[in-house]
Amino acid sequence: MKEVFASIYEWFGLLPLYSRDFGDHLRGWDITCSDYIGTPWYNYIGWLMILVTCLFYALQYHIIDSPRWNKKRHWWIFALVMVAINYLIAFSITFNSLQAGDYCNQLNISVYDCLGFALSNASWTFIIFLLISSTPLTRRLSTNCRHTTFWKP
Repeated sequence: MKEVFASIYEWFGLLPLYSRDFGDHLRGWDITCSDYIGTPWYNYIGWLMILVTCLFYALQYHIIDSPRWNKKRHWWIFALVMVAINYLIAFSITFNSLQAGDYCNQLNISVYDCLGFALSNASWTFIIFLLISSTPLTRRLSTNCRHTTFWKP
């Protein structure tokens, strides 16, 4: 389970949004540069992304579940706010870690890596929300938003 989020985030290997050194830092390469025993940021940020995405899905489809909020534009509003929140979470956590110097000094890490990883996190947020909200099984429990999806509002 430890490498699941690392594999997911690095699946876009053909489109490098952040450096390999930054990936090692996110895996938990410790400050002494000896082993992966540091903070596993991939896991923490990945679980936060899933939690925020599921909360926004539940908010739109099961908590608010209003006929006034079942249009395509409302789906996009929820998606964009959720993507922005997850972008800020990923950027702020990694940027604060970078600014605090909580990484191996042999790793070549920059602010651009934080921005690229945050963009990757935002992209995965959108993909996961798209999948969750497109599945009829999950939407069936909604009363007013059961037909609201990215594909067919």
